[in-house]
Amino acid sequence: MLTTLKNIIVSHWRGDYSLGIAYWVIGVGLTVAVSFLVALTNSFVSTFAVSSSLFGSILVVLCSLIIPLTIWQLVGIWRSAKYHTSQGGRPLWANVVRVMVVLAAIRAVLDFTEIGIPQFQEGVDLMANGDTVGSFELRVLNEGKELELIGFIPFGTTKSIREVVRQYPAIEVIHLNSKGGRVTEAVQLYDYIQQQQFDTYVASECSSACTLAFMGGRNRYLSKRGILGFHSASLPSSTDNLAQLNDEFKRIYRRHGVSEQFIRQAIGIDGASMWYPGHLELLASRVIDEVVASDRFATSNAIQELQKTWQADHLQQAPDNALVNYWQTVVDNLNYLNFIDSQQCIQYLHPEWFGQPLALEKVLPTNLYGMHRQAIERVIEETDLQPDYQVKLGSIRVLAQNMLDTIARDYPNYPDVIAEPERYRDQPKLLCSALITLYETALRQETISQQAALLRYLAHTD
Repeated sequence: MLTTLKNIIVSHWRGDYSLGIAYWVIGVGLTVAVSFLVALTNSFVSTFAVSSSLFGSILVVLCSLIIPLTIWQLVGIWRSAKYHTSQGGRPLWANVVRVMVVLAAIRAVLDFTEIGIPQFQEGVDLMANGDTVGSFELRVLNEGKELELIGFIPFGTTKSIREVVRQYPAIEVIHLNSKGGRVTEAVQLYDYIQQQQFDTYVASECSSACTLAFMGGRNRYLSKRGILGFHSASLPSSTDNLAQLNDEFKRIYRRHGVSEQFIRQAIGIDGASMWYPGHLELLASRVIDEVVASDRFATSNAIQELQKTWQADHLQQAPDNALVNYWQTVVDNLNYLNFIDSQQCIQYLHPEWFGQPLALEKVLPTNLYGMHRQAIERVIEETDLQPDYQVKLGSIRVLAQNMLDTIARDYPNYPDVIAEPERYRDQPKLLCSALITLYETALRQETISQQAALLRYLAHTD
């Protein structure tokens, strides 16, 4: 058997086989067979949840075999084409095959550069260090009816979840709070969630590959404080063909009726960036079934980045009391920043002038930042965003003009500062003081409804 195999290898390498055998059997046929073997290997890895070190070994072995195999195939076919005319064959076919060999060699080099080298490096890294995607934590909640995943989605995540479900068979809901991980593992988790008919729920953030697992839910719920993040699968640590990964995203999204416009937008985001669509868009695109209050399910341990959940619509649609409470904390923050550093006060009000928002958690005292965060949480929780919401300004313009007249009596130059803030960028103390006075005056109106109406008007951008 070994002797026969050796003879085949040597004979093809020297170009001893006919051009038909070399091209169709050893070239095309063997390539199809290897592709089938790789597909079987991927199926094995997904089905049996192999360890990261074993998966790395498989990657290294496949890469190490495919490279010399490709060289052997192409060299043998080229030599067979060279001898084809001397054996009575047509020069046309020999020339056509030479062209195909050159094209195949170029494609092989490109594939090796873009896919082979990263896969080989990833395999070596997995063998040496294990899965470096990150770890995860599993928590059983609500008397064994809910299961929470916090962290990443490395190899073996689904296997661990299966083991927990076997111990707690009453689980009905899976919380997914993850910034992503291995696409193949996320697809496996998606299949398992579908098989078990679990509901999926996101309390904080589910991004990248995590969204694939999320789509497996029988019902898909998103907390009012939660976000979903999307981008193309063009991550540098990916060990799969990027086009195939994006096809996997599309296949799963389409299976659940997600709009084509949404899919194009999601896949079009560069892998180094992230797109966080608003709740209304997620509902309209059929990515989620319902936005729910945070107390709908058991309390999550995941950290919530409220600034990613916050939308301009909250400042228009929030209930009066929650909105006024929010602006009270904003004024407290502004007064503190204006006293400490007026430039930071302006960055808080106009982050677009500085290229980034002010990191409030770093510059505010703990008590002020805590109250502000609670006010944001209250606005988010109490606001039911409506897609057809219409801003009604009406007589508020008159109330706003009366407010500006009142300010002008005490501070004659403030209305000009408020109307054209950019002219006063080099006078941060004056600018911040004028805007603080504006909001404080709005908050001193006689009724909560008047205060809220003025604050909505001031936040209105159209």
